[in-house]
Amino acid sequence: MFKIAMVSAGEERFPASCISRIREVAIINCQRCNDPDELVNFASDADIIWMFAANVAVKPEALIKMPKCRAILRSGSGVDALPLEFCKEHNIAVYNTPESISESVAEHAVSLLFALARHLIQFDAQVHKGEWDSSNIQTKWHLTGRTLGLVGYGRIARTVEKMVSGFDMKVLHYDPFAENSTPLETLLAQSDFVSLHCPLTDETRDLMDEKCFALMKKDALLVNTSRGEVVNEAALINALASGHLGGAALDVLCDEPPKPDNPLLKDERVILSPHVAAFSADFEKNFWYYSAEKLVKICEILENTQKQGA
Repeated sequence: MFKIAMVSAGEERFPASCISRIREVAIINCQRCNDPDELVNFASDADIIWMFAANVAVKPEALIKMPKCRAILRSGSGVDALPLEFCKEHNIAVYNTPESISESVAEHAVSLLFALARHLIQFDAQVHKGEWDSSNIQTKWHLTGRTLGLVGYGRIARTVEKMVSGFDMKVLHYDPFAENSTPLETLLAQSDFVSLHCPLTDETRDLMDEKCFALMKKDALLVNTSRGEVVNEAALINALASGHLGGAALDVLCDEPPKPDNPLLKDERVILSPHVAAFSADFEKNFWYYSAEKLVKICEILENTQKQGA
């Protein structure tokens, strides 16, 4: 049987059903590894490394000492914190589980958009202060019949598209790996609302820069539930300060938590949440179920590869 090393937490962190499912096909040991040395000491003979949350141990200097490692699974959607180039060079397959959080992140993105467009945060604060008169708030947006631009068109973005279908919105998407992709410049120029759903790569880092914000419609809204570094924060702040961008709703930032002097914290046109889009009442169930099933699938892939090479 293949050996799986869970390196982000001890076994007590996981539902018994998750560990039992994995043990049907593999040997699994669990321990939190806080640095590369601990990883090597714990998992030097592992075939598969399994992790979640921040990557503190799975580094090239550890993997080079783990010749049996053939796959890494990071539960969740992002793999940008993993040493992808090293893995590619050493034939270590990298997997994730975007299906485990796609509904929750999509729900959060849509919620942020609706809250921003309908001024819900401002209205709530106003009423809690005992103020009922809304005449001082200028409503600039309407949802039905408007255009939503999705930057990235993976599972989460497609779920967002499905969720807003009842609002009769025109939905455009930009994704160089997807069919019927609209050029980014065209999408930005035509969209009333832009929602970011692309992974963080060398190509997407600072994707939303001053040029892109200038292409957006006057008073357009931006939603980001992908990665903070996809947006050039200085360019975003300038677009808001100039009055060109109508507002932004962000679950992710370049610095998390943000520094106290970050201008976004003081702008009432900006809604912020602390990187929580993936969490919901179904998070635990979905997160570990899809993790276990993905590990079973990885074991099948490795076994088939092994048989083909025999």
